[in-house]
Amino acid sequence: MKSLVESILTEAHTHSASDIHITLDESGGTVKLRVKGQMVQLQLLDGDTFKRLINYLKFITELDINEHKVPQSGRTTVQLEHGEISVRISTLPMTILRESVVIRILNNNDRQTSRELFYDKKDYLFLSEYMKKSQGLILFTGPTGSGKSTVMYRLIKEIADEGLKAVISIEDPVEYEVPGLVQVEINEKAKLEYAPLIRGVLRCDPDIIMFGEIRDKTIAEELIKTSLSGHLVLSTFHSKSALGTLVRLQDYGLFKEELSESISLIVNQRLIHTAKRSFIICEYIESKDVENFLKGKTVKYDTLIDKLALIHQESGMNDEEYQYYHRILQ
Repeated sequence: MKSLVESILTEAHTHSASDIHITLDESGGTVKLRVKGQMVQLQLLDGDTFKRLINYLKFITELDINEHKVPQSGRTTVQLEHGEISVRISTLPMTILRESVVIRILNNNDRQTSRELFYDKKDYLFLSEYMKKSQGLILFTGPTGSGKSTVMYRLIKEIADEGLKAVISIEDPVEYEVPGLVQVEINEKAKLEYAPLIRGVLRCDPDIIMFGEIRDKTIAEELIKTSLSGHLVLSTFHSKSALGTLVRLQDYGLFKEELSESISLIVNQRLIHTAKRSFIICEYIESKDVENFLKGKTVKYDTLIDKLALIHQESGMNDEEYQYYHRILQ
């Protein structure tokens, strides 16, 4: 199984895949790669090989091999010929004793700098300047697979490399190991709640706090309080647009006043794949825009569709690519 896993991961690296999907149906197991947003079949597995592969993946990520009824997630690093590759393994129960697995490749684009991730380098410079602030809440938003965590980690890494600020992250689980960053992994078995954990982090004199993802009202409230206490706080959040982020946060029951006082910047982004290259486009609203929107005023800014149209005009994508992404972004 070790050689099979190494072979699959090598193919994933070669094709710059973001994820590997391992599923089972009546005909047997299937391994597929997600390459530039599209699913590509890699190989077929017989039933026995599929079962042993799943068990081996659970073993190397220290998951419970005998647990088939609840989702599990773990992380590991595998040594390949070209170097180490970090992965996150997530299992999903299907029927009795049957599971599917998704492997997220965590470091398949490490050669890119933060600047190279963006189509418009001015977006990178804008975000880089925001990282120099001493207080406020910065949210990186978008759907799954839009590159939120990648951008946030890259910006944090640049701050950590400078070594001038104390940066602490709270993650579930730790996805990228960043030198110079104090990374705290949430231990669900210890039943440690977020509020006391964040208060514990505050006692360690951080300049910047990064929280992996806002998943509920409790986390959102704690991060708002933290940003108002004189710290720069970064996190990710699932939403379709920058303004939609504010609507979703209000759905949590958060007050307009605390949102207006705490949020410095909302970045909403998408990962775009063209025949020429892959890159990120983003839209963003700042604190004044947040305040105006919450007061019911009209907010004008360059949206993702505006950015997409400009890229098309500059021949950064062909007509077919433009129409495809325009339809998705509407």
